Amino acid sequence: MSNASSILPDDPAFLKAMITALQAENAKMSAALKAHDHLIQGLRLRIARLKKQVFGKSSEKIEREIAQLELALGDLLIASAEHKTAPVEELEDYTACVQDETSQTRLLRRRPRVSEMPFANAENLIPVIVVLPAAENCALSERMSVKSSA
Repeated sequence: MSNASSILPDDPAFLKAMITALQAENAKMSAALKAHDHLIQGLRLRIARLKKQVFGKSSEKIEREIAQLELALGDLLIASAEHKTAPVEELEDYTACVQDETSQTRLLRRRPRVSEMPFANAENLIPVIVVLPAAENCALSERMSVKSSA
């Protein structure tokens, strides 16, 4: 500890500059790690959703996409393990989240009924008149004044 303190300069302004530089570097690294973790989580969610859809004519295509996503996820997990020692959460945690999300989004994506949609009839239309303030060098106001005077 005394060896490290002997290396540091005694100038407080220089020390403050070093601290701010280290804090900025730390913030950049934290943002990169968060983005990496979000990418891993997104891949896991996508794989879980695709595994639910493995049926029908396009099941072979979905299976190939799942295989490619699992390979990409494996590469990301290896890269993540090299950079940090904290364990990454497993897929089972995310499959429960996927089921909850899909049920909620299905409720929100309901199309409106025809009876709920407003129709544009001549009775329902309200005329709107827009009055623009006149400007000295405005081309639109010049055209409007020419049309109204003619």
